[in-house]
Amino acid sequence: MGDSPRRVEAIVSPPRRPREMRGAREESMRYPPPDLLARIESASVDPGSIALWHTGGAGYVLRTLRATIYLDPFTGASPDPVWVRDLAPPFDAAAIARCDLLLSTHEHFDHCDPDALEKLLRVSTTTFAGPASSIEVARGLGWPESRLRVLAWGDTIAVNGVQITAVKSVDPMAKGCNGYVFAAEGLTYVNMGDSLWYDDIGKELSRWTIDAIGVSVAQNPRGGTYYMSEIDAVRIARDVKAKVLVPHHWDLWHWVLLDPRRIQAVAPWYAPETRVVPARYAERLTLVRAGNGVAVV
Repeated sequence: MGDSPRRVEAIVSPPRRPREMRGAREESMRYPPPDLLARIESASVDPGSIALWHTGGAGYVLRTLRATIYLDPFTGASPDPVWVRDLAPPFDAAAIARCDLLLSTHEHFDHCDPDALEKLLRVSTTTFAGPASSIEVARGLGWPESRLRVLAWGDTIAVNGVQITAVKSVDPMAKGCNGYVFAAEGLTYVNMGDSLWYDDIGKELSRWTIDAIGVSVAQNPRGGTYYMSEIDAVRIARDVKAKVLVPHHWDLWHWVLLDPRRIQAVAPWYAPETRVVPARYAERLTLVRAGNGVAVV
C-alpha cells in the first residue's frame, strides 16, 4: 500500500493529554435510554430485513428474524486519558440475554472491550470471532479455545442464516483488522470497522452487490490520520457501488467529533447514487429490500 498514514499511538498508549482534550467535561457525555437493551431484545424484526442498533463507535447489534449478532460492543469505560467517551456505555453486557455470535474487527479497546468480553464469557455460551489480535485479547481474559474462532481475510462463518465473510481492512495502528460482509435475508451489509480508504477496496468487494456499508469517520487532528475523512468515506461508497453509506464513529470520542452533515454535503460530488444515512447512537436502522434498491427505515 506504500507508506502508511502517520497515526499517533494514543489509542494504545498515549504519551500525554493533547491540547484538544483539555477542558473536556463529563457533563458533555450523551446517555442512551436506560432500557435500550430491553428494546433491542424485544423488538420485532420482519423477514427480508436486517435491523441494526448503533451502540457507539463501529459497534452494532445486528438482528434478523433468526439471528442476534454483537459487533464491536464497547460497554466499558475508557481506560485512556486521551480517548474520552462522548457517548456513555450503551448497556451492561452482563444483562445480555441472547448473543448468537460476538464479533470484533480489531484489538483496540473500543472494538475488543474487556468489559464486554469478561461479561459475555460468564453469561453466554457464544463464540467470539475476529482477527488473531482480538482472539489473543479474549484468550488472555480466560476464553476457552472451544469458544474462539480466528477469522482471516476471506474466511466465512455462518450463524442462523447470516453468512459473514471477513474482508481486507486497513488500519495501520492495529495488529490485525477485519471488515465484515453480512449476507442475510437477500441483503448485503458491510461494516469496515476502523479501516481507512484503500485503493483496491472496489476489487476486494466486487463479488458482492453492496446494499449498505458502514465506515468510521471522524475529525482527524492536525498531523495525524485516525479515521476516514468525509471524502474518504464517500469514495469508498463510490468504489464499492454501495446504495447506502452509514458513517459511524463520528460522535464517540470527544476530541475528534465530526458533524455528519459534512459527509452528506460532499457525497453528491463523489457518490451521487449513494444515500448517506449517518448512524445515530442507540437508534435502530433497518435495511429492507425495495425493488432493485434498498430502503432504510
